[in-house]
Amino acid sequence: MSLAGPSGTDYPPRLWPVICLGVIGHTAFSASRMTVSLAAISLHASAFVVGLLLSLYALLPMLLSVSAGRWIDRVGTRVPMLLGSVVVAVGFVLPAIWLSLPALFLNSLLVGTGFMFFHMAVQKLTGDLGEGAQRMRHFGHLAVGYSVSAFCGPVFAGLLIDGWGAGSSFGASFVASTLLIAAAFALLRWRWTFSGQASRVAPAQARRGRLLDLLASRPLRLLFLSVVVTSTVWDVHMFLTPIQGSRIGLSASQIGAVLGAFSAATFTVRLSLPLISRRLREWQLIGVAQLVAAAVFLVFPLVTSFWGLIGLSFLLGLGLGVGQPAVMSLLHEVSPAGRVGEAVGLRMSLVNGTQVVLPTLFGVVGTLLASVMGGALAYAPLFWCVSLGAVAGGLTALRQRAQRGDPVDPPAASG
Repeated sequence: MSLAGPSGTDYPPRLWPVICLGVIGHTAFSASRMTVSLAAISLHASAFVVGLLLSLYALLPMLLSVSAGRWIDRVGTRVPMLLGSVVVAVGFVLPAIWLSLPALFLNSLLVGTGFMFFHMAVQKLTGDLGEGAQRMRHFGHLAVGYSVSAFCGPVFAGLLIDGWGAGSSFGASFVASTLLIAAAFALLRWRWTFSGQASRVAPAQARRGRLLDLLASRPLRLLFLSVVVTSTVWDVHMFLTPIQGSRIGLSASQIGAVLGAFSAATFTVRLSLPLISRRLREWQLIGVAQLVAAAVFLVFPLVTSFWGLIGLSFLLGLGLGVGQPAVMSLLHEVSPAGRVGEAVGLRMSLVNGTQVVLPTLFGVVGTLLASVMGGALAYAPLFWCVSLGAVAGGLTALRQRAQRGDPVDPPAASG
């Protein structure tokens, strides 16, 4: 049995429950990142501590994602999703009952690690439900769903923080996140019983070459550079917006709305992606996305009005919203035969690596800048440095002339 979609497209009936679970889990995760940032600021934490808290979300996923993926291949998706839900819930409960920096550090570690299992299982389930072009459509729907959850998480968290009352405001946000992930656990445990498809990895294919051999391909080298630039822009926006908003006097709900505008833009532009892709190729989309990000970061620290930041955040979301699907499309196109999964794993490592290193690094630099400069422009040098990097990355992508069907440099032979 299947569900009819637009233009006669058929969707398997299990797709929508999978996307629903992904949206619920990602809403709680998105709310947590903003709540932790603002809770730490309310406890008089420095920018370094805030950056370290955000880095911890990605520390264990950076180290464990490959092993977690192999485990999911062996046991299916049900057990990892249930386990991930429990770990995430524990991470939320701790600061809800004991708001302190140690509890926030535990929250970052547990929520980041638990969501890694949950998110990877959702992705595998989505892939199991389709083949070829149908599978790409399914992942497109999942990306749209994540845009919705990335909007709802910060906005709802901000409203709860501002509206619940002094002293209990952050606890209300953590409790709401706990209830969300508990709902996902209950649906998976008692309502939806799919388990995913367990599979075995062929040792000969899994070890046919070294990971660094992928970098022998020039298109892949440039693509991984684009991954680092795009991930840097994304993380810096998530990290510095709460700090910058607090410094210019925005409330938690206003900061949530600024972050929500970014997510609303990614949702909007992804709905229009089929039309956009008829006019621009993947490298062009990546280049334009990074140049848009460079322009936004150039003026972001100079804007001190709520609606001005809303507009800039929305513009940034329009750019990065098309950049990420283009990266994933190219990754499948230019990777050597039989090593697409390995290339995807390297991309995930790079993304998690930037999430671990950059918030802490920028937190250290931001603390120094705040002590030396002060005022609303204290973090402007950080925005402008990232802007310069995005300009370089965007121009490099626009010069890249890789087309569909172009030969790809073969990877170096492994020993």
